[in-house]
Order: sequence, then C-alpha cells, then structure tokens
Amino acid sequence: MEKILVPVDGSEQASLAASWAAKLAQRTGGEITLLHVYVIGSAEAIGLANQSKDDVKDVQDRRAAEVFDKAKSAMGETGKEIDTIVVIGDPAEEIIGLTKSQGYDHIVMGNRGMSPVEELLLGSVSEKVIREAHCAVTIIH
Repeated sequence: MEKILVPVDGSEQASLAASWAAKLAQRTGGEITLLHVYVIGSAEAIGLANQSKDDVKDVQDRRAAEVFDKAKSAMGETGKEIDTIVVIGDPAEEIIGLTKSQGYDHIVMGNRGMSPVEELLLGSVSEKVIREAHCAVTIIH
C-alpha cells in the first residue's frame, strides 16, 4: 500500500495537491498523511514573540487545524482516516526527512505556497524536494 505525504500550508496550490492525492489514493488504495510545517521564526513573524510557549502553541494548533480542514475539504469524502502531522522547521528539510524516516512512497505538493516572497528569499521548497527526495514527487500546478 502506497504511503502518500501531502505538505499543506493553506494555499490554493496545497488544496489542489490534496485533491489530486485523494484521487490517487482512491485508485491505488494508498494512505494519505497531511503535513503542515511551521517555518522557524514564524512566531516572530505573526507577532507572538512576547507570548508564552503555550499561547504560541495554541495559535499554531488553531492555524494547523484550519490548514488541515481546508485540505480535507478539497479532498472530499475519502472513506479513510487522514493522518496529520505538524512540525516546526525548514519546510523542504522536514518534508524530505519525514519521507525518509517514515517510509513514504510518494510526495504530492503544490508548486507554490502561501508566500512568493519567501520563495524568492529562501528558494523554492518544491524545487529542493524534487532534487533531494528519495521517492516519487508529484508537483501540482
């Protein structure tokens, strides 16, 4: 059974990728895990630098729930439970590392996330995943 990892960030591209992955899983009998990665330093970026760790965690959990709900909505009724994972770090490194450590067979992701500016400054996450992943990668445009 194919294990499919779908990184999501709340963007339209991530929703399209989740929808495509759901169709793939239906055809192959695969299992889907949605992954949401918080970029290191994102607490400062959203104005939470002076908040307690619990407050920051609450905001992160709410944001992740919104992102997962949007992706699941795009997927429609799959008839299967969808696993979710939330991590903090560099998105490309976390995607690649999780794929290796958890034995995923396929990554399905959007070609562009929420922030085109971040993409210009940090380099393309999807490009790095394509170069370094040790499994199949499908990029949805």
